[in-house]
Amino acid sequence: MSESAAPIAQIVETMRALAGPHPGFRPVHAKGCVCYGTFRGAPPARGVSRAAHLQGESVPTVIRFSNAHGNPDVHDGVPSPRAMAVKFQLPDGKNADILALSIEGFPARTPEDFLAFLQAQLPDKATGQPRPDAVPRFLEKHPSTGAFIERLMQKPVPASYGQSSYHGEHAFKFSAADGSSRFGRYHWVPEAGEVYLSPDDASKRGANFLGEELESRLRNGPVVFRLLLQVAGQTDPTDDVTALWPADRPKVELGRLEIARVSATGIADERRLVFDPTNLTDGIELSADPILLARSAAYSISYDRRSKEE
Repeated sequence: MSESAAPIAQIVETMRALAGPHPGFRPVHAKGCVCYGTFRGAPPARGVSRAAHLQGESVPTVIRFSNAHGNPDVHDGVPSPRAMAVKFQLPDGKNADILALSIEGFPARTPEDFLAFLQAQLPDKATGQPRPDAVPRFLEKHPSTGAFIERLMQKPVPASYGQSSYHGEHAFKFSAADGSSRFGRYHWVPEAGEVYLSPDDASKRGANFLGEELESRLRNGPVVFRLLLQVAGQTDPTDDVTALWPADRPKVELGRLEIARVSATGIADERRLVFDPTNLTDGIELSADPILLARSAAYSISYDRRSKEE
């Protein structure tokens, strides 16, 4: 195994250790809900990118909402980031994916730092208990991780998957038909507005209240999100997933997602689907973000393990 691949394999194995044995499930974001819908690009999107799904035609989509925890039976009220993954099914038979979290940013800038953060959470082998000084020592040296955790605790639990904003962690390069280009980050904004719960209130709801609420909501009509692109300024870092850009950076309307229904084959979908933000199409390119560039290898290892029911 190459030196660059080693930390990625260790990341997956450490995630699995923290989650506990759950054969056939992802090591993180194990508990999810798969839905189907359609996306239509908005007129301003064509000035940003020539990507096929941003040209205004209706594009079928697969959506997965999930909790960050690696336990598929975790209570929906446990504070953690929520994720929204969207797969655009393109006319050429290929896919383009977006991954977004309910919290802006990411806990670590590099795979090595992320591995160290995960390892700090492992129990002591001698006692079987968490090491009380391990995470605080990591946070002392990595203030951006502490800032991520603070942002999480401001919005610990959404009242609905359909009433949380979701933020693309990584920057991508977008190129339009006229040859212009810019870097940007995705943001999904719920048409129904945002509503969050305190951990105490959330703990009093049913263990699966987020999935149940979403199914109930969809019976009354589609759940709608607007996709915005926050455009980077000249000095904004595009290779640092922990660095937030100033809030006053311009945002461009890219389109509208209508989620129509929960999948009737959700269990099978959970096993087969991989949402990989490096799945791109012409008009969108990767940035040099090291966490972004590590994702495909991590997903490949994870998919292989869960496919074998490990």
